[in-house]
Amino acid sequence: MSRRRQLGSVYTTFPAKTVSEWLGHNLFKVFASLVACILWTGVYYVLLGVVNFNKNNFLAGAKETTVLELFRTEVSKWVLAVTMVILVIYVFRSHIGEKVNRKK
Repeated sequence: MSRRRQLGSVYTTFPAKTVSEWLGHNLFKVFASLVACILWTGVYYVLLGVVNFNKNNFLAGAKETTVLELFRTEVSKWVLAVTMVILVIYVFRSHIGEKVNRKK
């Protein structure tokens, strides 16, 4: 009697599955990057508040400014943008959201 052939990995590694996994991982990373950038903006604003408080209270003769004025300066925008780019690179290089195949 003839034996039925096993196709094995043909059903488990088709191209649409690999594209689907890649797209799922990257969409998750985009969403995670967006959330991380929003959270970082809030943390950065609070840190600017601490810096502004110290500047206004401990530097004699310093011009009184608000946190929003500090947040809108060019240097602040550059610092925020550079740290966001670093944060996005970190999220995309990490293995967050990916299944890791570990050998036992």
